[in-house]
Parts: sequence; structure tokens; C-alpha cells
Amino acid sequence: MTLDEQLLTLIQKRPEFREVFTILDKMHLGDAFLCAGSIRDLVWSEREEKPFNLMLGNLDIYYLDPNESYEQYLTRKTELNQRHSKYLWELTNISLNNPHRPEFQGKDSLADVIATFPETCSAVGICHSPATNFEFIAPYGLADLFSEKIVPTSAYLEKNTLEAFKKRVERKKWLQNFENTTLILP
Repeated sequence: MTLDEQLLTLIQKRPEFREVFTILDKMHLGDAFLCAGSIRDLVWSEREEKPFNLMLGNLDIYYLDPNESYEQYLTRKTELNQRHSKYLWELTNISLNNPHRPEFQGKDSLADVIATFPETCSAVGICHSPATNFEFIAPYGLADLFSEKIVPTSAYLEKNTLEAFKKRVERKKWLQNFENTTLILP
């Protein structure tokens, strides 16, 4: 079984993931990708036979809608958080000029944005729609995710120091919470 197939199997067997994708579909977000931590934590928890609860972490949702105004985005974000408050939604339209996310400036595809994520094991997104079924974006592949390797992305290191990356890993407590994780530095 390929890593894509393994990830798809993990996601399909979790009803909360199906619920999240149903909610996103009803919000008419188009190709909205669930990214980063929720996928990483699912895989690592499953591999280490630890409990996993999607409601305990942020759901990083990235989508591309160049026709959406900032006001429409804020309305959509508020509606999502109010109607489906059992989840911690982090909604991001990469088309909007966001001063808090300068690394997205000039990026016109979700693959380009996901490639800017700090570590390769988190640089993963998955989208589901009734028309296309499941679609993955994993610019660095899925090997580091499934082997529980924490490796900084080149995009992150272009704008941040290695010391900043180490502090990020310490703050996230991955090495303490997941026994099989390995930090690999250049």
C-alpha cells in the first residue's frame, strides 16, 4: 500500500474527518484543503497507537478564491466558527493580501503555499469534494510524515534561522509527545 493510500485509509476511517469535509463542502469553499497539524497528528497518533481527537487542535483550512473580498472572508470565517464551534477553525484564503502571512505574498497556488510550511512532515494538504473525491498536496512527499521525521523546509529556512526552527519544535513538544519522532537538521 502506498503512503497516499495509507493516508487516505486513515482519513476515511475517521468520521470526524468526513464531517469536516462535509462542512467545507456546504460552505462552498471550492477546493478547500485541510492541512498541517491535524493530518500530521492523525498519522503520528495512529502509528504510535495513541488517542487522537480532531477537536483538540486547530483545523488549518486553506483555499483559493480570488473573487472573495476581505469582508466576505471575515463573514465566512465568523459563520464557520459560529455554526460549527466544536472545531477550532483556522480559515485562510491565500488570495487575500494578509500582512500576518507575508510568506504567502505572490503565491498563486495552494501547492506553493503548502511548500512554505515550516516542516516537511506538516507540508501536507487534503481536499475532498463529491466531484473529485480526495486530492492530496504534499510538495515534499509523505515519507517524512509517515517516518515521523521533523525536517525544516528550505522555504522556512530561507526566512528563519535554524535556532528559530529548534525553538518551534521545542514549543510544539513533538519530541516529548511522540516517542518515535526524530529531529533532522541540515
